[in-house]
Amino acid sequence: MADGKVRGFFLLGENPAVGSSNSRLQRLAMAKLDWLVVRDLVEIESASFWYDAPEIESGELATADIATEVFFLPAASHVEKEGSFTNTQRLLQWREKALDPKDDCRSDLWFMYHLGLAVRRRLAGSTDPKDRPVLDLTWDYPTEGEHEDPSAEAVLREINGWGPDGRALSALTELKADGSTACGCWIYCGCYAGEVNQAARRRPAGEQSWVAPEWGWAWPANRRILYNRASADPEGRPWSERKRYVWWDEEAGRWTGHDEPDFPRTKRPDYRPPEGAKAEDANRGDEPFIMQADGLGALFVPSGLKDGPLPAHYEPQETPFPNPLYGQRANPTRQQYSRDGNRYHPPAQDPASDVYPYVFTTYRLTEHHTAGGMSRFQAYLSELQPEMFCEVSPELAAERGLEHGGWATIVTARAAIEARVLVTDRVRPLRVQGRTVHQVGLPYHWGGRGLVTGDAANDLLSIVLDPNVHIQESKAATCDIRPGRRPRGPDLPRMVAEYRARAGLEEGSDAG
Repeated sequence: MADGKVRGFFLLGENPAVGSSNSRLQRLAMAKLDWLVVRDLVEIESASFWYDAPEIESGELATADIATEVFFLPAASHVEKEGSFTNTQRLLQWREKALDPKDDCRSDLWFMYHLGLAVRRRLAGSTDPKDRPVLDLTWDYPTEGEHEDPSAEAVLREINGWGPDGRALSALTELKADGSTACGCWIYCGCYAGEVNQAARRRPAGEQSWVAPEWGWAWPANRRILYNRASADPEGRPWSERKRYVWWDEEAGRWTGHDEPDFPRTKRPDYRPPEGAKAEDANRGDEPFIMQADGLGALFVPSGLKDGPLPAHYEPQETPFPNPLYGQRANPTRQQYSRDGNRYHPPAQDPASDVYPYVFTTYRLTEHHTAGGMSRFQAYLSELQPEMFCEVSPELAAERGLEHGGWATIVTARAAIEARVLVTDRVRPLRVQGRTVHQVGLPYHWGGRGLVTGDAANDLLSIVLDPNVHIQESKAATCDIRPGRRPRGPDLPRMVAEYRARAGLEEGSDAG
């Protein structure tokens, strides 16, 4: 977006203007769009950046010069729509709608479905080959109510998949590669088995086993523990009778237990594959890790990771220290974006790194939720945590002249923010490699909108990503901290630029 290579942006349920690494660059990038669609419960910072972003005050942006056309559309909350959600234990659960959304508020499902219909109407009659995927897409969900809400259960059933007879598939093992079956996502195949919404099951604990297989539905195949064949020894017997979970039943000639066995049901523990066997038939009966090509668990990854095969310690992109294990300081395959607006601090061995001598980390507070769009607009939560603050140790406060309850300015090569000072023993100096390093703790819930406002901690971060799944590195970086409030207007970017110059990171150069 910052390079003008992305023309439009649909933003549903996120708030990069304060909630993503290097939020300042995110805001500058959105100012380069032709159009931006924001759907949320309230007017978040990503919807209002064009007239009240910090860069408007500093003079880096001017509302009259921002060509981005912003569409802010009201969204339905989680209690105003039905549908499924999956938690980190792989449990798919169904949520019923408690009440209808007010006025023009609509669910994400409603929006995407009717947007798809509108696009198809615009393309109707097109002979351009690039339009065929949209026009040929199955997009015929049943609707209900005065607003024609598409059926969330119909979408779940489509994700589950169906067979040649049109009935919902019961298990992923029924999927075929010959085109006779259809499935939206194989790991969810079975969540609508028997034409029943398995995710909506809520059988009480007293009416089922302790594994609770009839509470929601766990992907895949409603297994509550993956690789549960490993709960039995190579001969298929429980390692512990008291903790028996899945085992081989010799009399029945199949795997059984409290959970759905994560193993071919009739593959004996003493099975040995014949020569030329492929896929799951190539794994022995005592090799439980069926998603691995060799059926074995491992402490290393022979393929698939860009920085494998063994786990290794790397320092963050910005760190006061060299890697204590070996000469490679940071992950050599990390994704870096060294450019104007995203300069990185000098490495630890560079004397210029002293310009940013302290370590900071971002974290959550109990009273707020992520970037604050669902909590800073709530009076009770805002009263409990009303102001952006930073946590520092008594030692750092004494070293930098910081006063408890006063103001501090935290500076990186990307931005500078201000926060109230909380002097506490919770954040302690660390003794590392023979010297002391101080930490600054920053909650990341604030922004310019809501009942309580404050500077965004994510403005300070750079964009640097994990090479495999592209997770932003947002929990460790370096900074400077000084007493008092940050400058206002053009003096703010000027101060940040002065820091960069001292560190040899002038904008427009290749440094950093």
